[in-house]
Amino acid sequence: MRRLLVLLLLLSAAPVTLRAQDPQKLFDDAVSAYQRGRYDSAAIGFSRIVQGGIDDPRVWYNLGNSHFKSGHIGAALVSYRRGLRLAPRDADLMANLRYVRLFAVDKIEPVGELFLTTWWRAAVDRLSLQEARWLASLIFWLAAVLTVWRFWPDPSRRARLPLWLVTGIWVVWLVATGASATCYARDVAARDGFVIATQTEVRGGPGDEYTLQFVAHDGLAGAVERTESGWHLVRFPNGLKGWLPVSSFEII
Repeated sequence: MRRLLVLLLLLSAAPVTLRAQDPQKLFDDAVSAYQRGRYDSAAIGFSRIVQGGIDDPRVWYNLGNSHFKSGHIGAALVSYRRGLRLAPRDADLMANLRYVRLFAVDKIEPVGELFLTTWWRAAVDRLSLQEARWLASLIFWLAAVLTVWRFWPDPSRRARLPLWLVTGIWVVWLVATGASATCYARDVAARDGFVIATQTEVRGGPGDEYTLQFVAHDGLAGAVERTESGWHLVRFPNGLKGWLPVSSFEII
């Protein structure tokens, strides 16, 4: 198991609630359980670290591995995706996410989208929300400074800074702002997730009395549109919608 060592500095930064549980011991016990093949116990240990306030891609990576080894495909995918929110270019997280998806029983093909939309998503997915916000902020202040410099009353300053350059910087800022908005929609506004039950019934309404549409299995992806009476209305990659019990679907 790669990346088992979480920095002591990370653990020392944990809040009081986690310190009371001895985070170093929790981590060591989780590592030991994983190495002895007790994957469920390892998952519980890594989950306690997360619940204590440590939100780190290495912990999510280890938690995802533990879930996968214990046969919980959906829970593993949720963990990897949560780790990728913090480290979107992490090669190990991306590789494991792709690999574990192969074990999902339901193979639902996503609805086709425009090439530009696919390209934009692929580009933006390389950024975390925090990175996108910092980038947009940095470009804004650069554009603001150049604008003030360009239009300063002193003619000599204007001559040294062409108008096309200032305009171009503002265009780049608009693109960076769009990337930040996309990251926000992906990580905050969207309610994407995975089925975490071995199998669950997808019904036509929020209740067992509604028509059974199909049976979904562990690892099926979807996006929650709304929640009602203990049921999620989930939109699946192919555009179909159905109601699942809240306990069978975990939002990232």
